[in-house]
Parts: sequence; C-alpha cells; structure tokens
Amino acid sequence: MKINVIKDFCFLAVICLMFVACEEKKLGDGVKLKDIELSGSNLRVNLGETERMYAFPIPYDCTDYEFKWVSADPAIAVVDAYGRVKAVDIGNTTITVSQGSISKQFAVETYEVTLQEKITKLGAKGFWQFLDANDLFKATIGTDLIPIGTGFEQIAGFNSRTKTAVIPSSQKVDDEWQYNHLRYNHGFAANGGGNKVNEFTILIDCRFPGEGGPSNPPWVNGKYYSLYQSNLYNSSDACFFWRPSANWGITGSYTTTDHLFVRDTWYRFIVTAKLGTEIKYYQNGTNYPASNNGDRDGGRAWDLAGVLLFADEDGEDGQGFPLHVANLVIWDRALTEAEIKEIGPLVLL
Repeated sequence: MKINVIKDFCFLAVICLMFVACEEKKLGDGVKLKDIELSGSNLRVNLGETERMYAFPIPYDCTDYEFKWVSADPAIAVVDAYGRVKAVDIGNTTITVSQGSISKQFAVETYEVTLQEKITKLGAKGFWQFLDANDLFKATIGTDLIPIGTGFEQIAGFNSRTKTAVIPSSQKVDDEWQYNHLRYNHGFAANGGGNKVNEFTILIDCRFPGEGGPSNPPWVNGKYYSLYQSNLYNSSDACFFWRPSANWGITGSYTTTDHLFVRDTWYRFIVTAKLGTEIKYYQNGTNYPASNNGDRDGGRAWDLAGVLLFADEDGEDGQGFPLHVANLVIWDRALTEAEIKEIGPLVLL
C-alpha cells in the first residue's frame, strides 16, 4: 500500500514537471525575434499630450527581445521605452522601434488645438494675444482694449507662437498716482437677474516676474496684483487680486486654500462668476473654492459701460512690479466645469 502511494506521488510529480515545462515553452522561452508588428502606421499627437504606439514581436510567443524606441527629431516628438509619444512642437517626424537589425518605423504628426479654436467654440466675447507690437491691444475677438497710462510694451511669449504684454504697475509721483491699466468697453447686457453684468468668465495666462520694481523688494503676502476693477473711475479697491505667496480673490472671498505662486512661472487663471450664486477660481485647471459668492449688482458686478483690467486705486496692481500677460479671454457668462476642462491647463510647449 505504501509502495502504491509512493508510485502515485512520483507519477503526479512527473506530470507536474511536464506541465511546468510545457507552460514555460508556451510562453516562448528561447524563441527568437523575426519581425516587428506595429499597432498602426502613424500617430497624430496634440501639442503637450501623449499617445502610445504598440509594438508586437513576431512570432507572438517570442520572449527573446527588448525593443528600442528612437525619435528622428526629439524637438518635434519624444518617445519613451514603452512607445509613449509626446508632442514637443508642431511638425512631422518618424519613430523607429528596433532590436538589432530588425526594425519598423511609423510617422508622427504633431499639431495644436489652439486656444483660439477652443474659446471660439465656447463663444468667447473678447480675446487678446498681444501679437502686434504696433497695435498691442488689438482684439483677436471682440473690441480693442484701451490702454490708460504709459510703459506698456511687448516681449517674447512663453513659446515661439506667443507674445507677452507687459502691464506696468501704477506709480506714485509727487504724491499723485500715475495709473497704468486697461479699459474694456464690453457692450454686455445686464445678466444674472440684475441690472449689471453679474455673470462672466475671465481667463488670463500670466506670470509674476518679480523684477522691474523696487530694488530688493520682499516677496511676501503683502504684494497684490489686481485683475479687474468695476469702478470705472478707479477710485476704490479693485475687485479681484492675485497674491503671489498666498491665495487669490478679494477680501471676504479669497480662495479657501493658499497657494504659493512662484515668480517667473506661467499660470493660467480662470475666474467664473454668477454673483450672488457662485464664484469659482481655477489655477492651471484645478478648482480652488471661493469663500463666498459676492452680491448680485454689488461691488464686484461690472458696469454696463465697461470694466477696468489690472487697475487699483492705490497701487495694488503689482506694487512696483509689472505683470506679464500672454492671453486674455472674457465671456459674458460663467463657463461650466466641463468647459473649463475642455480649455485645459496652460501648455508651455
């Protein structure tokens, strides 16, 4: 009886070893690569985004391979060891996947869904790109901005396709404020159930340079950059501020979470307002809740005659520092969360 048990055990052990051997062989151990098959012949990749090409060994049970991926022009597109292709600039290139003398290529076309395409689809009422140094505040969509003050200039943008408007801070000269800001005669009708413009959205791509102001100024919470001013005489506090080392908003309605803005770093800010109902703040696509929603027809509502941009009555529009603006977009309604996602964060490529 014991002998039979031992025989049965040995038989089962042999069967198990055979099964393992078959499984190992089934996985392709020792099978050499003969060819490469790709999941497609080309890729189209939006600027700043990533798409993947898959490569399969021939024969399919081959395990004796390790693919190498190489972009012919890394300035257009880069590829990692897993075939993930990222668009770096607009153009065309090829990518080769290989092992030894065996290789396959596929074409890559990189393109850009521009901010203008996105915002036009969403019905933007005003869009300024500051592309013409001789007519800096000419509108791409809507009406031109009106500069008030001096010292405005154009500099390079965050990539080769953009330009930047330098908005100087207001200065006090002989105890008198010399204001530098913009006026937008929007022509919007009253909305949001009130007599003023209570519903709107502002998008601004900007950076806080931290230079060009007083010598060695402190970069602390006390510094303010104003976004808009509803008082067309600019005789009161502005209605919205960025605070580079803290949060953003207005007294009584700052974001509930502080955020450290880094000097010389580009940001995309979006403010959506349904005054009396909802205010939302977005920074590079992330929502930072406001602490209250303002009042319908209150101090944050826009006059029907227009609105001032980057204005404040006592110099809290940079406090000696300029603001760099690359794109400015305005709607006469509050964009939805889905529409904010459709616009996406700022892509610097």
